[in-house]
Amino acid sequence: MPETGRPQAAIAVTDLEVRYQGGQEPALRGVTLAVPAGGGLVVTGPEGCGRTSLVRALVGLVAPSAGSVEVLGGSPVLDPSVRRRVGYGPEKHPFPSVMRAGEAVRLVAAVRGVPPSAAAEALERVGLEAPPDRRIDRLEVEDVRRLSLACAVAGDPEVLVLDDPWEFPETVAVLSAAAARGTTILVATPDPGGFPALLGPVMTLEAGVVV
Repeated sequence: MPETGRPQAAIAVTDLEVRYQGGQEPALRGVTLAVPAGGGLVVTGPEGCGRTSLVRALVGLVAPSAGSVEVLGGSPVLDPSVRRRVGYGPEKHPFPSVMRAGEAVRLVAAVRGVPPSAAAEALERVGLEAPPDRRIDRLEVEDVRRLSLACAVAGDPEVLVLDDPWEFPETVAVLSAAAARGTTILVATPDPGGFPALLGPVMTLEAGVVV
């Protein structure tokens, strides 16, 4: 008999529509997907296809205009406890440019409820080349991408949602270790590269719909 009281999938999206104010067409429409606990998914498609809108819906940054999004059995928009269990790696860093790299990851760790040591460990694991006390606006673009990954993996959350991560060797190593721990991983990228071999299924978006 299957267990009750547990989500069928770590990520479950049903007939999702995302519409932005002023937009003539929805950014996403009719998107349905499911990622089992401990599973992986690569979401790809050309620029403007809706990848980032899907990521933002999964981490609670945008609310569905229609349909539903569940992560770990709850709503990422309505339930802060769900958001704390999800590691988010944005395409562009969401922090003030004058913030230090180490400060940014420590802030994420604090929100997630894990010790500051988790931030230092995450920066080491992703191979940040700059000193942690360097301002974000003085980081090379490669280190900005590493910082995004460090923010996502600090404290080893149950779910990782990454928007256009760069395929550094450290990225592959970090995601391989996370998958081995049973982390659920969704990567959104215009270039799947080696991610399907690591994570499994690929879903393609075009003009806001699954193709």
